[in-house]
Amino acid sequence: AAGAEQFADKIMMSLLQVFGTKNAAAHEEALMAAGALADKMEDKFMRYMVQFKDVVMMGLRNHEEFQVCTVAVGVVGDLSRALGKALAQFCNEIVQALLEILQDSALNRSVKPHVLSCFGDIALALEGQFEPYLQVTLMMLLQASQTRAPDDDEDLIDFVNTLREGILEAYTGIIQGLDEGGKVQLIVPYGEAIMGFLENITHDPNKDDEVINGAIGVLGDLTDSLREQVPGLTTKKFVDDLLNLGNQSGVDKIMELARCYRGRIDNLKRG
Repeated sequence: AAGAEQFADKIMMSLLQVFGTKNAAAHEEALMAAGALADKMEDKFMRYMVQFKDVVMMGLRNHEEFQVCTVAVGVVGDLSRALGKALAQFCNEIVQALLEILQDSALNRSVKPHVLSCFGDIALALEGQFEPYLQVTLMMLLQASQTRAPDDDEDLIDFVNTLREGILEAYTGIIQGLDEGGKVQLIVPYGEAIMGFLENITHDPNKDDEVINGAIGVLGDLTDSLREQVPGLTTKKFVDDLLNLGNQSGVDKIMELARCYRGRIDNLKRG
C-alpha cells in the first residue's frame, strides 16, 4: 500500500486525463485501475474524491455503454470498502444514479444484479447511516425478487439466479451494516417479506448453489441479528428444507454454513 501511495498522485492525474477522452474502452480500464488504487489506499483515497466522484457519476449515468456502467458500479463497491462511513457525503448522488439504472428498462439487464449487490456494499460501509436509503432500497429489492423465469428458458433462468445472488448479497450487507450500527430493528417490518423470498427460492427447482449459499447466509444474518423477532424462523418448514438443501449440496462452504445455522436455530427452538 505504501508503494501505491508513493505514486498515487501521478497515477490519478494520468487516469483523470483518460476520462477527458471519448474512448469507452479506455474509461473502463481507467475506472478499474482507480478502483484498485482505492482498494490499496483505503481511506487515504479520499483526497481524490472531489474530482473522481464526477467521473464515477459519469460512468453510472452512461447507460448506452453498459460495460462502462457495470465497471462504474463495481468501483462504487471498491469505494465503499475503501472509504467506509466517509462515503456517506457522496451517497445521495450515487444512490440516485443506481436507482436510475434499475429503472431503465432499455439498459442491458446484465448490469442490474451488480447494482443490487452494490447496495449491500454501501450499507456495510455506512452502517447506521444507511437509514435514509433503507426504505427505497428494500422496496426495490422486494420488487426485483418477484422476477421469475419459465422452466424452458435457460438464459432467463441464469439471469434470475444471478439477480437473486445480487438481492441476497444486498440483504446480507444491509442486515450486517445496520446491526453493526445498532439499527437492525429497522429491518423487522420487512422480515416477513424477506422470509417469503427465501421460501420461494427454496421451492424453485432452478436455483443454483450460489443462490442456496446466499439464501442460507441471509437466513443466518436474520438469525444472528433478530433471533425470535424473525417471523416463522423456528416454525416454518421451508427453513428446514433450505438447510437440508445446503447439507446435500456437496459444497463444503455451503454444508458448513447450513450446519452452523441449523445449530443456532435449534438452540432458539429450545429457548
